[in-house]
Amino acid sequence: MAFRWLNGGVTNEVYTPLTLPPKKKGMARYGVIGSPIAHSLSPVMQLAGWEKLGVQAEYFRIEIPAGGLEGAVPQLLRAGLDGWNCTLPHKGEMFRFSEVRSPSALQAQSVNTVQVIQGKIHGSSTDAEGWSRAMREIWPDSVPPKRTLLLGCGGVGQTIARFLASIGCTTLTLINRDSQRAEKLYGELTQLGGNRFPLHVLDWNMPNLRLALSESDLLIQATSLGLKDEDPLPIPIELLNPPLQVYDTIYRKGETSLVRVARQRGCQAEDGLGMLLHQGALSLEIWSGQPAPLSTMRQALYQAAGRDL
Repeated sequence: MAFRWLNGGVTNEVYTPLTLPPKKKGMARYGVIGSPIAHSLSPVMQLAGWEKLGVQAEYFRIEIPAGGLEGAVPQLLRAGLDGWNCTLPHKGEMFRFSEVRSPSALQAQSVNTVQVIQGKIHGSSTDAEGWSRAMREIWPDSVPPKRTLLLGCGGVGQTIARFLASIGCTTLTLINRDSQRAEKLYGELTQLGGNRFPLHVLDWNMPNLRLALSESDLLIQATSLGLKDEDPLPIPIELLNPPLQVYDTIYRKGETSLVRVARQRGCQAEDGLGMLLHQGALSLEIWSGQPAPLSTMRQALYQAAGRDL
């Protein structure tokens, strides 16, 4: 089935806060901010959702480089946005700019969903719940997880780690290219999770990766590696062996390199497209105050990504 919003309603254009077109009367106005942002499939999914709800809406890809959020936020408000999604690298900084923070944002210490109410920025995070719903959908008994290796302690990695600290898991091991960031997160999780489950932090090197993967049931890949064609694999191919399950929080049209090689090695592996779907649906519910039309959003998103439903 061909979707009208895919055939003509969504362009590949990328804007900046200053190049957004004038707001159209009577239309809700949203977008996704990040860098890079040209790959984002959020417009297809969100516009499909709004259309199903019977709401006229715009949704833009908006490029804002790292460090540019302070100047960009007032511009977004002047451009008349009713809200926006945040992706790399702005989730942590958007938390600091949020004037009202939901419990989900406070737990995550980051914001991926902004709603503008009477000129004030209300920040929420749908990352953890979106990840949890996606995991349960593909692997019904996977949450809470068993022995887990979290590779990457940036925005989404921190959010998932804090969520796991709240629900528990068998063990959690943190590995990050910047070891200081991993140590800082380790200290925070120790306070959040107490002694309910073993928590480890390791430097990023081959012996540690080999050891951690040999003792893990689930690998969560939460670095930005995989967004670009030239990115190396975050994990050497020979270390990916069944029965390890691999969840790559990155998504691309087709599949990520990590998912492809993990499947070739016989591992169950999924990328972050399902997480994007559930994150986006939860964002739409925040903005609209209505249940999200999940099946419609899924169909539009998966078609745009070239995936089978």
